[in-house]
Amino acid sequence: MQFQKTMKYDEETDRWCVELEGRNYGLHCGECFEIYIGGQSIPCRIEKDAQWYLIMEDVSFDLRRSNSYMVNV
Repeated sequence: MQFQKTMKYDEETDRWCVELEGRNYGLHCGECFEIYIGGQSIPCRIEKDAQWYLIMEDVSFDLRRSNSYMVNV
């Protein structure tokens, strides 16, 4: 079962996090989930190089630390 959650950047842990069961869960490289773009959920994978980014099919884009994103986890 998937849950729609807000993904936010946590500067203390240098990770993107979602709240699950009252606790922040830090995402790790290679984890897969769906991100909402324009109301459409799109499967993706999170990775880190110099900064965190997402890979969707053959496209990648950097995540903006000041933004939050709706995701299914």
